[in-house]
Amino acid sequence: MTFSSSSTGPDVPELDRSSRLQIIGDENCPNSGAERPVEAIPVVMEPLDDGAVVASSQGHAQSSSRSPKVENCSEQNRVVSDATTLKPTPLFPNPPHLSTHESKSSSSYCTIFQRNKRCIFALLAIAILAAIIAVIVVATRKKHDDSDPPVNVNFSTGISVITQYAVNAKVRSRLATTTLTMSVRNGLNCSSIHMVTLQLPLNTRVTSLKTFSDDGCTTEGRVKEIEAARETFLEQSSQGLPSAYVEVQDSFTYSLQVSIPPMGETDVELIVEQLLQQRLGEVAFEIPMIPNEEVDKVKFDLSVEDVFGNLLDFDIDLDLEDLEESNVEADVKGNSTNTTFPKPINLHITDARQHNLPQVIRGRFKPNEVPSDGYLYTDGSCFEHFFLPTSIDPMPRNFFFLLDTSESMKYSNKLDNAKKALINFIDSLSPRDSLTIQTFAGKGTIDLWGVRPGTEEEKKDAKVFISKIKVVDDYRIWGTDLHEALLEALIRAQHDGEETQNDTVDVLVLISDAWASAGETDRAKIAKHVYDLNKDGSVKIFTLGFQGQADMTLLDAIALMNGGISAPILQGNEDFASQITLFLGSELGTILLSDVTVKITGEDVTVMGETKKMYPLLAEGYEVVIRGLIGLPHARDANAPIKAITTAATMDNIQNWEVSTVVDLDDPVKSSLCYQSYAHSRISQLVRMREAAEFLGDDIVKSLLNLADSNCKEEEFSDCIKAEALDLAIKANVVAKGLTAMVTVNDDQCMDTDEAAEICVDGTTPDGNKESYEPKYGESTDGIMQSSTMTYGYADEYGYTSASIEISCSTLFFVLTMLSMLLFAIA
Repeated sequence: MTFSSSSTGPDVPELDRSSRLQIIGDENCPNSGAERPVEAIPVVMEPLDDGAVVASSQGHAQSSSRSPKVENCSEQNRVVSDATTLKPTPLFPNPPHLSTHESKSSSSYCTIFQRNKRCIFALLAIAILAAIIAVIVVATRKKHDDSDPPVNVNFSTGISVITQYAVNAKVRSRLATTTLTMSVRNGLNCSSIHMVTLQLPLNTRVTSLKTFSDDGCTTEGRVKEIEAARETFLEQSSQGLPSAYVEVQDSFTYSLQVSIPPMGETDVELIVEQLLQQRLGEVAFEIPMIPNEEVDKVKFDLSVEDVFGNLLDFDIDLDLEDLEESNVEADVKGNSTNTTFPKPINLHITDARQHNLPQVIRGRFKPNEVPSDGYLYTDGSCFEHFFLPTSIDPMPRNFFFLLDTSESMKYSNKLDNAKKALINFIDSLSPRDSLTIQTFAGKGTIDLWGVRPGTEEEKKDAKVFISKIKVVDDYRIWGTDLHEALLEALIRAQHDGEETQNDTVDVLVLISDAWASAGETDRAKIAKHVYDLNKDGSVKIFTLGFQGQADMTLLDAIALMNGGISAPILQGNEDFASQITLFLGSELGTILLSDVTVKITGEDVTVMGETKKMYPLLAEGYEVVIRGLIGLPHARDANAPIKAITTAATMDNIQNWEVSTVVDLDDPVKSSLCYQSYAHSRISQLVRMREAAEFLGDDIVKSLLNLADSNCKEEEFSDCIKAEALDLAIKANVVAKGLTAMVTVNDDQCMDTDEAAEICVDGTTPDGNKESYEPKYGESTDGIMQSSTMTYGYADEYGYTSASIEISCSTLFFVLTMLSMLLFAIA
């Protein structure tokens, strides 16, 4: 035997190629104990610390200690000389269950696998780690990019069916009143609760709720604070009484719960009212037709009148041709969609399930002309003022569009629809107008076009730029930096405005679907910084957010504090592009006036709690409506005039319009209409102001709002706002989000209670051996019911819920920790 010298140690003996080597392994290596020629295994001799020599089967020199720790099969498969000094004691005995044939057949597989084992484990661990990081990033972005979607947490119990459903709608002047009646029948000998979700138009309020029983007993709805209303409803349900409860879930969704006695039936009447406003020369209205569930039969009646009760022609969007081919009793003229009706419409659809009936029917009518100086009405306690300017030269406009291009905008074609609407709006620009477009995502500015005049050539170039806008796919700028985007856009808009003529109107329009998830994410700081930069009100900020995803509370506060208007872009409504186009056309189309203010005056007249009286801009065909309460001394002459003075900036100068009237005590219908419309509008205004106060503080909101009670004793101004809204809602019997709910009350005790009644559970009569079912509402911070026993999570279009994201991130963090330990062990 001869020896050769290793490059890493002292001289070691060189094995004779005729010598045979023995593999020392363990019971887990199928090659253990087999003998084969040296030529079959590449061998490199390695010296141990004490001079012993070991041959490695991996084809490269390995270092070792006196008693090396065996970590894998490749380290155990050490080949040594059959010389005594080169053959250490085997670490494990040869496995007795393997025959020599089995050992030899698996030898090559073991060698290949063990040679690459570490690399395989390392690559596998890295791949898993990368996947986990990707999921965490996506989940985190989804949590912040999208607003928390509304959660359907109402509940139904038992088995019940809506057997009849009727809609009776009357539109008069600027108020649409819809009466919904339904009969709900219970199929079990226990009290059932039937939950109905209604999609109601924006600016809608519930004003009346009643239930009727077979014996002629009627219960009236009463507006209460939410918690008190819930307790009343559950108490009556547990007593086997017919009862109904309604509250607001979000801007256009109401939940109605109906309690049906055992084997009984409950008839419900719900009245809702929608405030209307003239835009682009017409008044649009929306009438709820069916709930968010199929019904068997539907009756639908609709009429439109002016303020004096005269019938008006109107258009509605309804496919009458489809209905005429079925079992429908109809008294209408016209047989197609978008049909003009010269008189009331009456439909009786007996096979409603066979038709794709809309949840909301949209219509419109042309109102009587408003006098050029405006129209003023008062009954001595309430007033309404309508103003619609005409024959005024339009003002030049400097538009700055701020468009969100974060990744979430690609879902539901939101970005494509926004681009389509912008291209449509560009056609309305004149050479006197100017345009800038800025896109943003995880940083304030992604792409920028402009500022350019509204000439035909520049408008073509702008359309090309818009068509090339894409969603950001660079992970380094994922998220939505609303803070940086708004401030950068505001600085540019202010600078552009300084270089234009004095009569130009500067407008910034934000379109987004996200929450602030990058950069500054503190909502109060974002709103405060925008307000501070634009404190002089030189730039009017308008905001559009995709409902259910955008942070509409923040967007609304920013618009409210910066002389603009905010609006949600609704899911399930008409397409996004049409909604954006309508908003831009009606609010920012041909601008006639800016900085519009209205003042109500008169001898010994005290004005209290008026609705919005300052408008930043007024476009052609857009109607200003101001409502409020007035106080008159008893000794005052009823024929003494009350005046409304409107002041606004035009392209040429400051102009005033004045209209006067006397107290009208002869029309109780108009008087009731005035107060109900005022309560509706004022509550909406107060709720918005209260939300804005949470961002900007009381001092700023005080400058924008006059309370009806100037002597409020609450420490916080926002609490004074809530107190007035709550008091007005209860007095006017109006359901307001987060403040009140309406529940029917058995005041006259005309209904017999059943103390032994039980509430059905999951469609079955409760087992007498089990505890009685007691539905409960959990804590609520925004007026949405939280059921402690039945909660149905809302999954958005991506399939995530906020709860699943939280749980997943916690679980992924644990898995990530375990994998890190595994990687450390492998290394």
